[in-house]
Amino acid sequence: MKKSTAFIIAIVLIAAFAGLIYYGVTYSRGTPVKIEKIVTPLVDVPFIAQDIDLSKGISPELWQGIKPQEIKLMYQVTVLPWPKIKAGLAAVTFKAFHNKENIYFYLSWPDDTEDRVHETVVWPDAGAIMFPLEKKAQPHTIMMGFLGRVNIWQWKANQDREYWKNESPQTNAYVDFYYPFEEQELFPVSKHVTKSPVNDLVSIRVGTITPKEIQEVMGKGIWENGVWTVVFKRSLTAKETEDGANLKQEKMLSALAVWDGSKGDRGGRKSISDWIELDIK
Repeated sequence: MKKSTAFIIAIVLIAAFAGLIYYGVTYSRGTPVKIEKIVTPLVDVPFIAQDIDLSKGISPELWQGIKPQEIKLMYQVTVLPWPKIKAGLAAVTFKAFHNKENIYFYLSWPDDTEDRVHETVVWPDAGAIMFPLEKKAQPHTIMMGFLGRVNIWQWKANQDREYWKNESPQTNAYVDFYYPFEEQELFPVSKHVTKSPVNDLVSIRVGTITPKEIQEVMGKGIWENGVWTVVFKRSLTAKETEDGANLKQEKMLSALAVWDGSKGDRGGRKSISDWIELDIK
């Protein structure tokens, strides 16, 4: 065998041996998982000298001129109830603007069914925005409220129906007797009056979600051609400064969540985003 041929064979064997060593060291503890670097989306919140009267609609023509941002969602799997399906909603379209007095948020997502009823085994569609109340928020949202105080605005399709259309499928119970000589019954019970389609909530950690004393967020949802579009409205400054998000600042974190009632979403079973940074102009 020629020396040149032997030299080439030796080089090939050494390279192969080095490759085996590298493979063994790299995969000795299993196949490496590629972890994507988390980049917080930046959403512009421009000043627009317009107001939206939600009683007349959500002003779709106004929103057309605002740049949309597609926000990725993941299914919440950290607490019960765990999802019955493999994956939830992939993304939600998000926009915002303010007019120096009020701030408006726009969420839009695909949904084949319009679920506006909440009964024993029937759940409504819903969407929410969460704002941290702590000066230093935790690195990731994980759930709607975790290891820190947050203000949550949760729009629910059944409340939207009750508030804007004055339609409720629920049966209201009343005391079925009268005090002697009274012309009308006293002490009605279970008579719920929906004050807003949006629940203005506070949470500190899992299982502590509580309605605020003052409900100051308004909203409206439109379902059309298999797509939900929901608009939230609130003043830039909260009336309850301790428990309400202060949106009169240049930079603000937020996170989103969506519930699909027909898929069994309710409570902790939902699709959520990571943090979004709002750039309020």
